[in-house]
Amino acid sequence: MPRYLLRYEDAYLEDLRTLARAYDLPIISRAVLQLADQAETRSRNRKPLSAAISWCPTATWQLRIEDYRVLYRVDGSIVQVLRVRFKGFRTTEEMGP
Repeated sequence: MPRYLLRYEDAYLEDLRTLARAYDLPIISRAVLQLADQAETRSRNRKPLSAAISWCPTATWQLRIEDYRVLYRVDGSIVQVLRVRFKGFRTTEEMGP
C-alpha cells in the first residue's frame, strides 16, 4: 500500500501537455509515481527546496528527472504534484513563466 496519496494540480497536467515531448512522458510519469512511497526521502534526484520559488511558492520539494524538474508539496499523507518544467541551464527560479 502506498505511503502517500498523489494529487495532481491542473497546472502540472497542463505543463505535461505543453512542455514534455512524447518520449519523456512515460519517464516523468514513472518517476512521479515513485513519490507515492518516497516523497520525503532525500536522494540525488529528490530534495527539499532551500527557499521558496516566486512562481510556485507552495512547492517544498523538487524531483529531478533528466532535464525536467517536478515541484511538489507534502501535506501529511498527501503529495500535491504542482508543476513540471524543463530546466536546461536555468536556475529553478528562472524556470517559471
